[in-house]
Amino acid sequence: MTLPKGTFLLARTVVVPPGVTLRGAGLNAMPILKVWQNNQIPVVKLGSDTKLENVVIDGQGMRKSVNLKHNGVEIVGASANQRVRNVQILNSRIQNFDGNGIFLKYTDRVRIVGVTQAQMMVSNIGYAGIIGYSANNTTIQKVTVRDIGVLGQRWAYNIALTEVYDSKLAAGVQAKVNPRSEGALITDSYILNNAVWEGIDTHHGRNLVIQNNTILNVRNAIAIVSITLAGDAGTVSPPQNVVIRNNRINKQSDYMRLKLARSEKFKTVRGIVVSGAKLKKSRDAVYATGIQVLNNQVENVQAISVYAGGIVIQATFGAIVSGNRIQLESSGRTNYNGIVLTANNKRASIVGNYIGRLVSAPIEGIVFRGGQNNGEWNNAKWSKVSGYGMLLSKNYRGASLFANGSLNTRNAKLVMKIADTNDVVVRNTNNFTFKK
Repeated sequence: MTLPKGTFLLARTVVVPPGVTLRGAGLNAMPILKVWQNNQIPVVKLGSDTKLENVVIDGQGMRKSVNLKHNGVEIVGASANQRVRNVQILNSRIQNFDGNGIFLKYTDRVRIVGVTQAQMMVSNIGYAGIIGYSANNTTIQKVTVRDIGVLGQRWAYNIALTEVYDSKLAAGVQAKVNPRSEGALITDSYILNNAVWEGIDTHHGRNLVIQNNTILNVRNAIAIVSITLAGDAGTVSPPQNVVIRNNRINKQSDYMRLKLARSEKFKTVRGIVVSGAKLKKSRDAVYATGIQVLNNQVENVQAISVYAGGIVIQATFGAIVSGNRIQLESSGRTNYNGIVLTANNKRASIVGNYIGRLVSAPIEGIVFRGGQNNGEWNNAKWSKVSGYGMLLSKNYRGASLFANGSLNTRNAKLVMKIADTNDVVVRNTNNFTFKK
């Protein structure tokens, strides 16, 4: 079905049945779809084997409050065993919704793709630009997701992959009824302007690749974390097998290229955060495993806690943090820490990272800021040697960039010790594997 250029006011949701493509006449002749005076229903619902292409979907929302029923596109299966499959959203614009731009639940193989980032855009959204619950094998490529969140609200996401968590269900039942989102590629996208919460997020996701994205003006740029329980009871269900590589956070040349201004309103307080799970009533962590944080550039993280900084890992087992560049530009500032290992990290590899200028004392390039970083599954404090079984090698402080953006190590020095704020150990960390 091909729609001509024009504005279409709808009385009800457009339901695209299985096997149908809904497209506009072309990139320069995109129809605009709006629902007339009803912000409690989505504009479009897509079934299996459908495609939406070259269409503008406008919710006419003002983003003054969050309304989770006010969504642009919904792709929703009947259950985890009856998923909507093989859906494509291409070169379209979804804008001005007080809830979610694109809402996925019980899906498999959804592709949201633009020929360029300017041609596939989700913007001016109250809660989440793209959000998936029990969404499998999702591809988000060359998409701009920008202007997200309502100031004064607690949550807002540019992109989030998660699950509906019901604490009343037994763990085995929960895993069947509301399984984690599994399998995703988020790549080559622009994640812009979220003063409220997180840019790229997963709670409990598995087998995700997050790469080559440009993130600017987002409060928490990338968050790979666990399901948060109600009543401050802790977290459960850690993420697994997540690769975060070649992303750029607050790089000055990206601001210039995208003609975006820095603003105190949009300050970033956490760069890349990875966390496993920990119940408040238990000392034991459930670790995030298969985590790789590789070759990212992280700038201008104005952390508001000594436990934050450019890259933060917590409750991980075997995490690899390598080749990252943290605060090498002179135009911004990163507070407190370059790389932070808070509680319960086991046998991590922190290798070949470059850290530049940090401000706001206490300043540490690489630091332990919590206990139980001792390699033991039961988190016992038998060992007073933080870093047991970890590899901390060939990391540099004082690096910067040349005018052409290449790495300048002229004044860089090897990080010869890692700080432990518990005064447990300070040891040589280059070409050395910690041992008990």
